[in-house]
Amino acid sequence: MFTNFFNSAPNKYYHKVQGGIRYRFNNRFSMDINHSHETETDYIIYAGREPNNEPIVSFVDFRDISTLMTGIYNFTPRINLSLRARHYLSVVKFNRLANVDLKGNTIDKPGNRRYDNVNIFNVDAFFTWDFRLGSRLVIGYKNWLGENEIVNPIGKNTYIRNLSQTFRLRHGKEFTLRFIYFLDYNQLRKKR
Repeated sequence: MFTNFFNSAPNKYYHKVQGGIRYRFNNRFSMDINHSHETETDYIIYAGREPNNEPIVSFVDFRDISTLMTGIYNFTPRINLSLRARHYLSVVKFNRLANVDLKGNTIDKPGNRRYDNVNIFNVDAFFTWDFRLGSRLVIGYKNWLGENEIVNPIGKNTYIRNLSQTFRLRHGKEFTLRFIYFLDYNQLRKKR
């Protein structure tokens, strides 16, 4: 899907591109890759309030890029391993600040340009065994970018460079074990 939007405002530009592909290697293994890229210039966001309670807005350029890769391998019809890796990057460049008058018009005000950068990276793997109807054992592994880890948004921060810097940062890790067992009340009652 591709969307492109031009407005009468001279600095306004918007586009969104997204696509994906799924490939089934054989009856047991398949993979999906989905990618999305969205950009808008001169986007208006709420930026807080003045000490006298006057609202402040900011005109920003933003870029959101997301890639999701999933794979599943079926050992048997009831035993499978699934893997999902996701990287999300959002870069917001603050261009200018403005106050808003009672008619909704903006009045430019001085302010520093700054960048905000949000990175989300995680890998999830789940081994699932459905050992009887309604009952299963799930062993999970999760790896995610640490909460206080930041990739510098300034400079030549391309998506590929950002992703490679993400691998060098500290990651959180978690192992889980879930055991779900279905008790059929009707079967228990018949045994009496």
